[in-house]
Amino acid sequence: METTKKKTVLSICLFVVIFAGLLITATFTDLQVSKMLVDLEPGCYFTDNIFGAVFESIGSSPAYLFLAAAFAIIFANTARAENKALKYLGSIAANSAAIAASYVCLNDVVRYANEHLDCESVTEAGYFKIIVIVLAAALAEGCCAVFLKKVDPATAKALLKFSFVVIFAVALSNIIINLVVKNIMCRPRYRAMWALGDTEFTNFHRWYQKFYMPEEGDPLFIAAVQGNAVGHDAYRSFPSGHTNAAGTVYTLLVLPMLLKKYDTKKWRALLLVISIGITGIVAVSRIVCGAHFFSDVLVGGTIMFLCTLLGAKLFIRKNFEKV
Repeated sequence: METTKKKTVLSICLFVVIFAGLLITATFTDLQVSKMLVDLEPGCYFTDNIFGAVFESIGSSPAYLFLAAAFAIIFANTARAENKALKYLGSIAANSAAIAASYVCLNDVVRYANEHLDCESVTEAGYFKIIVIVLAAALAEGCCAVFLKKVDPATAKALLKFSFVVIFAVALSNIIINLVVKNIMCRPRYRAMWALGDTEFTNFHRWYQKFYMPEEGDPLFIAAVQGNAVGHDAYRSFPSGHTNAAGTVYTLLVLPMLLKKYDTKKWRALLLVISIGITGIVAVSRIVCGAHFFSDVLVGGTIMFLCTLLGAKLFIRKNFEKV
Protein backbone atom coordinates (compact mmCIF):
# COMPACT_ATOMS: atom_id res chain seq x y z
CA MET A 1 0.00 0.00 0.00
CA GLU A 2 2.83 2.37 0.94
CA THR A 3 4.64 1.56 -2.31
CA THR A 4 1.48 2.32 -4.31
CA LYS A 5 1.11 5.70 -2.61
CA LYS A 6 4.73 6.58 -3.37
CA LYS A 7 4.27 5.63 -7.03
CA THR A 8 1.12 7.77 -7.20
CA VAL A 9 2.87 10.78 -5.67
CA LEU A 10 5.85 10.36 -8.00
CA SER A 11 3.55 10.07 -11.02
CA ILE A 12 1.71 13.25 -10.06
CA CYS A 13 4.97 15.14 -9.49
CA LEU A 14 6.36 13.92 -12.82
CA PHE A 15 3.18 14.98 -14.63
CA VAL A 16 3.23 18.45 -13.02
CA VAL A 17 6.90 18.96 -13.91
CA ILE A 18 6.45 17.86 -17.54
CA PHE A 19 3.26 19.87 -18.05
CA ALA A 20 4.71 22.98 -16.40
CA GLY A 21 7.85 22.70 -18.51
CA LEU A 22 5.87 22.36 -21.73
CA LEU A 23 3.50 25.20 -20.81
CA ILE A 24 6.39 27.55 -19.99
CA THR A 25 8.04 26.62 -23.28
CA ALA A 26 4.79 27.17 -25.17
CA THR A 27 4.24 30.52 -23.47
CA PHE A 28 7.42 31.92 -24.96
CA THR A 29 7.47 30.05 -28.28
CA ASP A 30 3.81 29.97 -29.37
CA LEU A 31 4.15 32.40 -32.25
CA GLN A 32 7.53 31.08 -33.39
CA VAL A 33 6.26 27.48 -33.50
CA SER A 34 3.22 28.53 -35.51
CA LYS A 35 5.33 30.50 -37.97
CA MET A 36 7.39 27.36 -38.58
CA LEU A 37 4.48 24.93 -38.94
CA VAL A 38 1.50 26.86 -40.32
CA ASP A 39 0.79 26.26 -44.00
CA LEU A 40 -1.52 29.00 -45.31
CA GLU A 41 -1.60 30.87 -48.58
CA PRO A 42 -1.43 34.71 -48.22
CA GLY A 43 -4.72 36.11 -46.93
CA CYS A 44 -6.33 32.66 -46.57
CA TYR A 45 -8.19 31.36 -43.53
CA PHE A 46 -8.39 27.67 -44.47
CA THR A 47 -5.32 25.60 -45.29
CA ASP A 48 -4.68 23.61 -48.47
CA ASN A 49 -2.26 21.37 -46.60
CA ILE A 50 -3.58 17.79 -46.93
CA PHE A 51 -2.37 16.70 -43.49
CA GLY A 52 -3.96 19.72 -41.84
CA ALA A 53 -7.21 19.50 -43.82
CA VAL A 54 -7.68 15.76 -43.20
CA PHE A 55 -7.17 15.98 -39.47
CA GLU A 56 -9.24 19.14 -39.21
CA SER A 57 -12.05 17.06 -40.69
CA ILE A 58 -11.62 13.92 -38.59
CA GLY A 59 -9.71 15.26 -35.57
CA SER A 60 -12.73 15.57 -33.31
CA SER A 61 -14.16 12.17 -34.33
CA PRO A 62 -12.69 10.19 -31.38
CA ALA A 63 -15.01 11.99 -28.95
CA TYR A 64 -18.15 11.05 -30.89
CA LEU A 65 -16.97 7.52 -31.74
CA PHE A 66 -16.13 6.81 -28.12
CA LEU A 67 -19.50 8.21 -27.07
CA ALA A 68 -21.22 5.93 -29.59
CA ALA A 69 -19.28 2.98 -28.17
CA ALA A 70 -20.13 4.05 -24.60
CA PHE A 71 -23.85 4.16 -25.38
CA ALA A 72 -23.56 0.82 -27.21
CA ILE A 73 -22.07 -0.68 -24.03
CA ILE A 74 -24.97 0.73 -22.01
CA PHE A 75 -27.36 -0.74 -24.60
CA ALA A 76 -25.73 -4.18 -24.23
CA ASN A 77 -26.28 -4.04 -20.48
CA THR A 78 -29.85 -2.71 -20.51
CA ALA A 79 -30.84 -5.23 -23.19
CA ARG A 80 -29.90 -8.01 -20.75
CA ALA A 81 -31.69 -6.40 -17.78
CA GLU A 82 -34.42 -8.40 -16.01
CA ASN A 83 -36.46 -5.29 -15.27
CA LYS A 84 -38.71 -4.82 -18.32
CA ALA A 85 -38.90 -1.03 -18.05
CA LEU A 86 -35.11 -0.77 -17.93
CA LYS A 87 -34.73 -3.39 -20.65
CA TYR A 88 -36.97 -1.68 -23.19
CA LEU A 89 -36.82 2.02 -22.30
CA GLY A 90 -33.13 1.90 -21.40
CA SER A 91 -32.25 0.03 -24.58
CA ILE A 92 -34.19 2.44 -26.77
CA ALA A 93 -32.58 5.47 -25.08
CA ALA A 94 -29.04 4.03 -25.29
CA ASN A 95 -29.51 2.92 -28.90
CA SER A 96 -30.87 6.34 -29.88
CA ALA A 97 -27.95 8.06 -28.14
CA ALA A 98 -25.48 5.84 -30.04
CA ILE A 99 -27.13 6.79 -33.33
CA ALA A 100 -27.08 10.48 -32.39
CA ALA A 101 -23.36 10.35 -31.50
CA SER A 102 -22.59 8.57 -34.78
CA TYR A 103 -24.59 11.14 -36.75
CA VAL A 104 -22.84 14.09 -35.10
CA CYS A 105 -19.51 12.42 -35.85
CA LEU A 106 -20.22 12.02 -39.58
CA ASN A 107 -21.89 15.42 -39.84
CA ASP A 108 -18.87 17.04 -38.19
CA VAL A 109 -16.54 15.42 -40.72
CA VAL A 110 -18.70 16.66 -43.60
CA ARG A 111 -18.90 20.17 -42.16
CA TYR A 112 -15.13 20.54 -41.90
CA ALA A 113 -14.55 18.86 -45.27
CA ASN A 114 -16.81 21.50 -46.84
CA GLU A 115 -14.38 24.21 -45.75
CA HIS A 116 -11.58 22.64 -47.76
CA LEU A 117 -13.31 20.94 -50.70
CA ASP A 118 -16.09 23.43 -51.42
CA CYS A 119 -18.58 20.58 -51.95
CA GLU A 120 -21.57 22.18 -50.24
CA SER A 121 -23.76 21.72 -53.32
CA VAL A 122 -23.45 17.97 -52.77
CA THR A 123 -23.45 17.77 -48.98
CA GLU A 124 -26.50 20.03 -48.68
CA ALA A 125 -28.54 17.86 -51.04
CA GLY A 126 -31.39 15.90 -49.48
CA TYR A 127 -30.14 12.52 -50.69
CA PHE A 128 -26.70 13.12 -49.15
CA LYS A 129 -28.20 13.92 -45.75
CA ILE A 130 -30.21 10.71 -45.94
CA ILE A 131 -27.02 8.79 -46.72
CA VAL A 132 -25.33 10.31 -43.65
CA ILE A 133 -28.29 9.34 -41.45
CA VAL A 134 -28.30 5.78 -42.81
CA LEU A 135 -24.54 5.43 -42.31
CA ALA A 136 -24.81 6.79 -38.75
CA ALA A 137 -27.59 4.33 -37.94
CA ALA A 138 -25.60 1.45 -39.45
CA LEU A 139 -22.49 2.40 -37.48
CA ALA A 140 -24.42 2.65 -34.22
CA GLU A 141 -26.43 -0.55 -34.75
CA GLY A 142 -23.26 -2.43 -35.68
CA CYS A 143 -21.57 -1.20 -32.53
CA CYS A 144 -24.56 -2.17 -30.37
CA ALA A 145 -24.70 -5.62 -31.99
CA VAL A 146 -20.99 -6.24 -31.31
CA PHE A 147 -21.23 -5.43 -27.61
CA LEU A 148 -24.47 -7.38 -27.23
CA LYS A 149 -23.52 -10.53 -29.16
CA LYS A 150 -19.72 -10.67 -29.07
CA VAL A 151 -19.01 -9.45 -25.53
CA ASP A 152 -19.95 -11.68 -22.62
CA PRO A 153 -22.24 -10.23 -19.89
CA ALA A 154 -19.49 -10.01 -17.24
CA THR A 155 -17.16 -8.06 -19.52
CA ALA A 156 -20.00 -5.84 -20.73
CA LYS A 157 -20.89 -5.06 -17.11
CA ALA A 158 -17.28 -4.16 -16.32
CA LEU A 159 -17.10 -1.97 -19.43
CA LEU A 160 -20.14 -0.10 -18.16
CA LYS A 161 -17.75 1.81 -15.91
CA PHE A 162 -15.61 2.63 -18.94
CA SER A 163 -18.68 4.07 -20.67
CA PHE A 164 -19.43 6.26 -17.65
CA VAL A 165 -15.86 7.58 -17.66
CA VAL A 166 -16.12 8.41 -21.39
CA ILE A 167 -19.44 10.23 -21.05
CA PHE A 168 -18.26 12.11 -17.96
CA ALA A 169 -14.89 13.13 -19.43
CA VAL A 170 -16.35 14.30 -22.74
CA ALA A 171 -19.18 16.23 -21.08
CA LEU A 172 -17.03 17.92 -18.42
CA SER A 173 -14.15 18.85 -20.73
CA ASN A 174 -16.58 20.21 -23.32
CA ILE A 175 -18.23 22.41 -20.69
CA ILE A 176 -14.87 23.68 -19.44
CA ILE A 177 -13.44 24.40 -22.90
CA ASN A 178 -16.28 25.27 -25.24
CA LEU A 179 -18.78 26.83 -22.87
CA VAL A 180 -16.45 28.57 -20.41
CA VAL A 181 -12.77 29.16 -21.24
CA LYS A 182 -13.02 29.87 -24.98
CA ASN A 183 -15.77 32.44 -24.39
CA ILE A 184 -13.82 34.14 -21.61
CA MET A 185 -10.37 34.29 -23.20
CA CYS A 186 -11.46 35.03 -26.83
CA ARG A 187 -7.92 34.39 -28.05
CA PRO A 188 -7.42 35.30 -31.75
CA ARG A 189 -6.47 32.37 -33.94
CA TYR A 190 -3.26 32.62 -35.97
CA ARG A 191 -5.27 32.23 -39.18
CA ALA A 192 -7.68 34.99 -38.15
CA MET A 193 -4.83 37.49 -37.96
CA TRP A 194 -3.35 36.07 -41.18
CA ALA A 195 -6.65 36.39 -43.08
CA LEU A 196 -7.02 40.01 -41.93
CA GLY A 197 -3.57 40.83 -43.29
CA ASP A 198 -2.00 41.23 -39.86
CA THR A 199 1.25 39.55 -40.90
CA GLU A 200 3.07 41.26 -38.03
CA PHE A 201 0.62 39.57 -35.63
CA THR A 202 0.00 42.74 -33.64
CA ASN A 203 -3.09 41.13 -32.10
CA PHE A 204 -1.23 38.06 -30.93
CA HIS A 205 -2.06 37.31 -27.30
CA ARG A 206 -0.47 34.76 -25.02
CA TRP A 207 -2.72 32.03 -23.62
CA TYR A 208 -3.23 33.83 -20.29
CA GLN A 209 -4.05 37.24 -21.86
CA LYS A 210 -7.75 37.91 -22.25
CA PHE A 211 -8.95 39.47 -25.53
CA TYR A 212 -12.47 40.54 -26.51
CA MET A 213 -15.03 39.05 -28.88
CA PRO A 214 -15.37 41.25 -32.00
CA GLU A 215 -18.94 41.75 -33.17
CA GLU A 216 -20.29 42.58 -36.63
CA GLY A 217 -19.09 46.03 -37.66
CA ASP A 218 -15.80 45.67 -35.83
CA PRO A 219 -12.81 45.75 -38.26
CA LEU A 220 -11.53 42.56 -36.62
CA PHE A 221 -14.79 40.68 -37.22
CA ILE A 222 -14.62 38.02 -39.95
CA ALA A 223 -18.14 37.21 -41.15
CA ALA A 224 -17.24 34.54 -43.69
CA VAL A 225 -14.39 33.20 -45.81
CA GLN A 226 -14.93 31.51 -49.18
CA GLY A 227 -18.62 31.16 -48.42
CA ASN A 228 -18.01 29.54 -45.03
CA ALA A 229 -19.27 31.34 -41.94
CA VAL A 230 -16.53 32.23 -39.44
CA GLY A 231 -17.82 34.87 -37.00
CA HIS A 232 -16.87 34.36 -33.37
CA ASP A 233 -14.99 31.14 -34.15
CA ALA A 234 -12.00 33.24 -35.25
CA TYR A 235 -11.52 34.23 -31.61
CA ARG A 236 -11.86 30.86 -29.88
CA SER A 237 -8.27 29.66 -30.10
CA PHE A 238 -7.63 28.78 -26.44
CA PRO A 239 -7.87 25.90 -25.59
CA SER A 240 -8.08 23.54 -28.57
CA GLY A 241 -11.43 21.77 -28.83
CA HIS A 242 -10.18 19.40 -31.54
CA THR A 243 -7.22 18.26 -29.45
CA ASN A 244 -9.48 17.86 -26.46
CA ALA A 245 -11.88 15.72 -28.51
CA ALA A 246 -9.00 13.64 -29.91
CA GLY A 247 -7.79 13.21 -26.34
CA THR A 248 -10.87 11.10 -25.62
CA VAL A 249 -8.56 8.21 -26.51
CA TYR A 250 -7.03 8.76 -23.05
CA THR A 251 -10.07 6.92 -21.67
CA LEU A 252 -8.46 3.73 -23.03
CA LEU A 253 -6.09 4.03 -20.08
CA VAL A 254 -8.87 2.93 -17.71
CA LEU A 255 -9.23 -0.47 -19.42
CA PRO A 256 -6.41 -2.06 -17.34
CA MET A 257 -8.41 -1.03 -14.24
CA LEU A 258 -11.37 -3.10 -15.45
CA LEU A 259 -10.12 -5.99 -17.55
CA LYS A 260 -7.35 -8.44 -16.60
CA LYS A 261 -6.38 -8.84 -20.26
CA TYR A 262 -5.14 -5.27 -20.43
CA ASP A 263 -3.60 -5.18 -16.96
CA THR A 264 -0.06 -5.89 -18.17
CA LYS A 265 2.96 -3.66 -18.73
CA LYS A 266 2.79 -4.35 -22.46
CA TRP A 267 -0.84 -3.30 -22.81
CA ARG A 268 -0.51 -0.31 -20.48
CA ALA A 269 2.44 0.95 -22.52
CA LEU A 270 0.66 0.32 -25.82
CA LEU A 271 -2.51 2.11 -24.71
CA LEU A 272 -0.43 5.05 -23.51
CA VAL A 273 1.46 5.26 -26.82
CA ILE A 274 -1.81 5.06 -28.79
CA SER A 275 -3.41 7.78 -26.64
CA ILE A 276 -0.49 10.19 -26.81
CA GLY A 277 0.13 9.40 -30.49
CA ILE A 278 -3.40 10.12 -31.71
CA THR A 279 -3.76 13.23 -29.54
CA GLY A 280 -0.32 14.46 -30.63
CA ILE A 281 -1.02 14.02 -34.36
CA VAL A 282 -4.24 16.01 -34.11
CA ALA A 283 -2.47 18.66 -32.00
CA VAL A 284 0.23 19.18 -34.65
CA SER A 285 -2.40 19.31 -37.42
CA ARG A 286 -4.24 22.09 -35.58
CA ILE A 287 -1.06 24.18 -35.54
CA VAL A 288 -0.44 23.45 -39.23
CA CYS A 289 -3.94 24.74 -40.00
CA GLY A 290 -3.25 27.96 -38.11
CA ALA A 291 -6.28 27.16 -35.96
CA HIS A 292 -4.32 26.90 -32.72
CA PHE A 293 -1.04 27.66 -31.00
CA PHE A 294 1.20 25.22 -29.12
CA SER A 295 -0.25 26.25 -25.75
CA ASP A 296 -3.82 25.80 -27.05
CA VAL A 297 -3.32 22.16 -28.01
CA LEU A 298 -1.27 21.42 -24.90
CA VAL A 299 -3.99 22.65 -22.55
CA GLY A 300 -6.81 21.17 -24.65
CA GLY A 301 -5.37 17.67 -24.52
CA THR A 302 -4.38 17.96 -20.85
CA ILE A 303 -7.91 18.95 -19.81
CA MET A 304 -9.27 15.74 -21.34
CA PHE A 305 -6.54 13.72 -19.63
CA LEU A 306 -7.40 15.22 -16.24
CA CYS A 307 -11.14 14.75 -16.81
CA THR A 308 -10.45 11.09 -17.61
CA LEU A 309 -8.48 10.66 -14.36
CA LEU A 310 -11.28 12.32 -12.41
CA GLY A 311 -13.87 10.11 -14.10
CA ALA A 312 -11.88 6.99 -13.25
CA LYS A 313 -11.62 8.15 -9.64
CA LEU A 314 -15.39 8.69 -9.43
CA PHE A 315 -16.62 5.56 -11.21
CA ILE A 316 -13.99 2.87 -10.55
CA ARG A 317 -13.44 1.71 -6.98
CA LYS A 318 -9.96 0.74 -5.82
CA ASN A 319 -11.19 -2.73 -4.83
CA PHE A 320 -13.01 -3.32 -8.14
CA GLU A 321 -12.69 -6.97 -9.15
CA LYS A 322 -11.31 -7.08 -12.68
CA VAL A 323 -12.88 -9.43 -15.22
